[in-house]
Amino acid sequence: MQVKPLIKDNTFLRHFWHPVATVQELEQSSADGLGPMAVRLLNENLVVANLNGEYVAMRDRCPHRSAKLSDGSVHGAEIQCPYHGWRYGADGACKHIPALPEGPIPSKAKVEKFACQEKYGLLWVRLDCSFDCTEIPHFSVAGDTKFKTIVHEPYWWKTSAARRWENFTDFSHFAFVHPKTLFDPNAAQPPLVPMDRVNGQFRFVYDTPRGMDVAKISVIGKFSYTCSMPFAINLSSEKYSDGTTSVLFNVSCPVSDTETKNFLLFAREKHDDSDWPHIAFNNLVFDEDQPVIEGESPQYIPDDEVSVVTDKVSTQYRKWLRELETAALEGKEAFKRALHTRVIESDRTYD
Repeated sequence: MQVKPLIKDNTFLRHFWHPVATVQELEQSSADGLGPMAVRLLNENLVVANLNGEYVAMRDRCPHRSAKLSDGSVHGAEIQCPYHGWRYGADGACKHIPALPEGPIPSKAKVEKFACQEKYGLLWVRLDCSFDCTEIPHFSVAGDTKFKTIVHEPYWWKTSAARRWENFTDFSHFAFVHPKTLFDPNAAQPPLVPMDRVNGQFRFVYDTPRGMDVAKISVIGKFSYTCSMPFAINLSSEKYSDGTTSVLFNVSCPVSDTETKNFLLFAREKHDDSDWPHIAFNNLVFDEDQPVIEGESPQYIPDDEVSVVTDKVSTQYRKWLRELETAALEGKEAFKRALHTRVIESDRTYD
């Protein structure tokens, strides 16, 4: 018997910004560095490209004979279809039909376009702007010259974006999945942290146990989480040993209900050491997580899993997802209230 999903209707996710590619990926997708490049978001096949300096996202289907525009080419401010050479501008409208150069161009010769922006070296797409109450997730040290930031190569997991989010914020698994890497196996009981909802984000702080026997490069210290709904996590870590701060910004693109494309930005204060040990360490941690998370069945979050009090972060997260799902069906104002109404548990203050 198939287990029912916790979230029955994922259409509310269309109102959020999601990363679909790094700028570097787009630049490497064609000889001229402009694209076009095929991407997939929420089961939708899209094409992204750089048209005269403007990043655009459209449906990856020519309305003429349904060829993939991502198999075509960029010519200045237009994408050219590979099949019959029809060209489309940044607004999605057909600008030229080679077989009919004098026109007329049919009014239906238009490709659906979507909001697209570049930020932090990533290309973000929002499929539905009708509510217009969401922002690109928060990366706390963007533009801060005290930090050196690395944009990692995206990594793909066969799991839902919500499962990946829960894995990244799960304190209880550290001792068992990452013994000696991130955590001491003797520190298996996490605290119950107060969780605040502020500006469409979960905010909470976890002080890791001191003196654990872990890898030297591992960060043991104060973990401050700012998690922009629905799938972005900004983890700022202040190391006990020297007081330096590093930031992991991890955000998952929901390619489908059972596949994610994950993006990681890593920022650190020290600039004089090599990037490679940090990249290798993050890869090691992800390699320890991946088989466990991909082995969860089902790959989406079901409605019958058993939770205990120490699962507070994930149970609060699931509660908010359900509220957003319900609110989106009620309309824009209900969705805005569900996303932006503050719920404060801690003694922290916010602007």
